[in-house]
Amino acid sequence: MSRPKTIRITRKVQAADFRSRYRTYSQAARGNRVVLIHNKRQAPKYLVDKSFLDDLAGTIEAQVETLALLANPEMAQRLIALGRTIDTAVRRGKVRLYSMDEVFS
Repeated sequence: MSRPKTIRITRKVQAADFRSRYRTYSQAARGNRVVLIHNKRQAPKYLVDKSFLDDLAGTIEAQVETLALLANPEMAQRLIALGRTIDTAVRRGKVRLYSMDEVFS
């Protein structure tokens, strides 16, 4: 899983300006660039790129699932034991690990 890009707030705009120049600001919110929209009557809003938000949400979901596994003591012990079994098998030569070049060439 790739590491998500750092979020960069590129523009801070007033809601009235945002409404009148929507096209400009929607183009500015590409990739990891975010537009922060201020309004006196409502909480601030963010305009973000959908693919960036999907990638970020997927990363967070994977991290939450990993933490849920590790928070379960029984599951964590089973994973640690399985890791030791694999390490032992590799040391004894019963299991061969491939290099990244071998896998992707």
